[in-house]
Amino acid sequence: MKNSDTNFLPAIYWILCRRLKKRGWLLFLGILCIAPARGQLKSELNMFRPDDEIFKQQVEYKNPGRSGENVLWDFSRLNSIDDSYSLEYSSPDSILIAGSEHHTRYYYSLSGDSLLCHGYENSTTLMVDERPELLLRFPVDYGDSTFCYYNGNGKYCDRLEVSAMGTVSSKADARGMMILPDGDTLKNVLRVHTVKKIAYGTKPLLFHEEDAPHPFVSNDSISYRLATDTVLMELDTYRWYMEGYRYPVFETVKSITDKHGQESEFFNTAFFYPPQEHYYLETDPENQKIVEAQNKGKKENPLEKTTFNAFPNPVGSTLEVEVFIPAEAKIKIQVRSVANKSVYINENKGKFASGSYRFQFNVSKLPAGYYLVNIWADNYLLSETILKQ
Repeated sequence: MKNSDTNFLPAIYWILCRRLKKRGWLLFLGILCIAPARGQLKSELNMFRPDDEIFKQQVEYKNPGRSGENVLWDFSRLNSIDDSYSLEYSSPDSILIAGSEHHTRYYYSLSGDSLLCHGYENSTTLMVDERPELLLRFPVDYGDSTFCYYNGNGKYCDRLEVSAMGTVSSKADARGMMILPDGDTLKNVLRVHTVKKIAYGTKPLLFHEEDAPHPFVSNDSISYRLATDTVLMELDTYRWYMEGYRYPVFETVKSITDKHGQESEFFNTAFFYPPQEHYYLETDPENQKIVEAQNKGKKENPLEKTTFNAFPNPVGSTLEVEVFIPAEAKIKIQVRSVANKSVYINENKGKFASGSYRFQFNVSKLPAGYYLVNIWADNYLLSETILKQ
């Protein structure tokens, strides 16, 4: 990460300044969310900062995997597409923060605990959100979610008027451990899933407030709804966050278009944010303290980074067990009843090389109830409780 300098004040900046001064933060009255008392993501630790420049690698897309707890994400075998991709942040004024990437500039602000997006511009398109998008509401912890309606207007090539409306929903839907493309492993990773639905060039559909799928307050007499036949595009984004890292460590993006009721995948891609590029910073002492605290008292046994997850939980007939071992080790899997009766033991002969492995077990004949799944990597033991339906 390094400092960056931008010297121009684009058109959207002046438009937003006028609107923010005129309307204040009443723009945000359409947003629904539940604010948690505490969370892993906090504005002081994870908010964008002017003069930050993030270097990230564009890598091949991989399915983001399941939601839930104790998830293992293995992104260690992804090929690089672009090693010089960058994201720069600047501050046109004391309110707005501009993030520039891929020849497009996006405009953000922090209103209280809410991170808002007010629009974007590039060489062909200018879009200003009259009702901004809610991206995050700090603090964010596992299970927290937000929902908002947004709408905006703009121009395309200075000749065509463009309107856009839709919804944005976000949820911290998973947490677990991930293996990065450079081979590093991170525990206590939180994933945030964001779905943005966009209808371009359409007029808002009116409906009675009691018919709304989610009740919300509007700063005018009109409420908005997206009809299923008007959704032209959907952006499906997953971001993985780790304590001590201001920005995500991994990101996947998939775009789905809808033409005449037929859905098709428009594009998908992924980005890896190398940790050494953005969290060991003299200018980010808050996150440095977290990283230093995590590194204190670490033991030398590499098998302490072993992790696993058993799913689905509750389970019906087939139990899946994913195991990651950071060093060569013998793997032993045991299923025990709560009464401490061993019902299954899988003791593999020989040792496994470092990496991730998946095992399947038929548990359809087991009585309903709670069971304990034990995993040994050599002598290092991990356990998880599952429910057999």
